[in-house]
Amino acid sequence: MCHSPDHVILIAGALSSLTLLSPTTMPNDRSGSVASSSICDAAPPSLPRTVVVEPGLEPMVRWTLEHSPTFRQQCRILEAAPAVSATVRVTSQTPGATERALSIVRRNAAGAIDAAIEIRNATDVAELLGHEFEHVIEQLDGVNLARLEPAGEARRLDDGAFETRRAIAAGQRVLGEVLDNSPDRVRGAMKRVWRLLTRRP
Repeated sequence: MCHSPDHVILIAGALSSLTLLSPTTMPNDRSGSVASSSICDAAPPSLPRTVVVEPGLEPMVRWTLEHSPTFRQQCRILEAAPAVSATVRVTSQTPGATERALSIVRRNAAGAIDAAIEIRNATDVAELLGHEFEHVIEQLDGVNLARLEPAGEARRLDDGAFETRRAIAAGQRVLGEVLDNSPDRVRGAMKRVWRLLTRRP
């Protein structure tokens, strides 16, 4: 979800009710435009230095990279775009709010993109990471969210932000890959890590 006064784009992502989408709404295939060998595929894999993740989220990010080809591809796209920087942190969900995650994306006059991503819900961290990273990649691709609205590929929320079918599809795809490849005991461990992470003083 997104609006852009003064080069600031608000993307209040990942609403609590999601719809399953057809394959035609999946993220664009950019496999030919990024390097096939990168830190995203290393052992262990990691995000590029331009993406700073709150330390407590690092195990979940690494697990998602290891088990989701889609998330690794998103990682490669961001690695290949030095003009894009992002921070990912955990925040508490505001009472009554429906967004499980939020991205605020700023683009300066030179075209550099800076994204602040907040993860607000522990239910499916992998999905939220894939969802919000896709919103950043949409901006890297120069997607005009307002122009997508008439075709139903994006919708504007009451606060003026946008949600896109593309980001929803990306998040669901990442989540599905992680669930397909993760043993139950590891998913349980990730939930315990999240509870520790969100236990604020």
